Amino acid sequence: MCFTISIPLTREEIEKRFNAKFKPGSEYQPAWYLNAFSLPYVPVVPDRNPDEVQMFRWGLIPYWVRDRTSAESIQVKTFNARAESITEKPSFRVPIRNKRCLVISKGFFEWQQRGAVKVPHYIYLKGGDPFSFAGIFDEWTDPSTGEITPTFSIITTPANPLMQKIHNSKQRMPVILPADIEKDWLDKKADQEAILKFLNPLDENLMQAHTISRLISMPGAEKNIPEIIQPFDYDAVPL
Repeated sequence: MCFTISIPLTREEIEKRFNAKFKPGSEYQPAWYLNAFSLPYVPVVPDRNPDEVQMFRWGLIPYWVRDRTSAESIQVKTFNARAESITEKPSFRVPIRNKRCLVISKGFFEWQQRGAVKVPHYIYLKGGDPFSFAGIFDEWTDPSTGEITPTFSIITTPANPLMQKIHNSKQRMPVILPADIEKDWLDKKADQEAILKFLNPLDENLMQAHTISRLISMPGAEKNIPEIIQPFDYDAVPL
């Protein structure tokens, strides 16, 4: 599962890290907190144009969906795509073959079950560098308006040992692509067998995490602020 991410990166930082320019007219703002259920637009690098950063909406809508009601129903069920079944699911089996993308991020959030309490964590790469999730995308055309909406899913995989401890209820994690295989992930000539081999948990030794305050779990609270990722010591206060 991966429903909440952090992208507090400037346009310049993104363009430098991914060696790609934002598509002209792209509306991007750095964000400390993005929740999939708000259906945000997120910066991605698609395989069809690996030199360009584009803004895609979170929650994949397959091209074959016939009406807006069906599109809205499907979208809230496709924030993630399980690696184990991605070639079988109707919404994902075409995109995994020829519609792959890098979903840009700097960190993500997950909750650890401690008895009856859920303790939030912020997870990121050691050194704090930007990275990419393995993503797939599709484009849906609203038949009533002709509007084309590009949408994506983040692929998930069984958790590595670090994430097993943090996400101890589901024991899953998003697929984080090492920088040196990002081009391979976007290679439109790669066969499906080769692509599926990339869908593994990242080495836990490359990752870091810390607990954060329960501000992130408070309904109605402003979360798109730097404080959302600041360390919070639960050993110093009662849960």
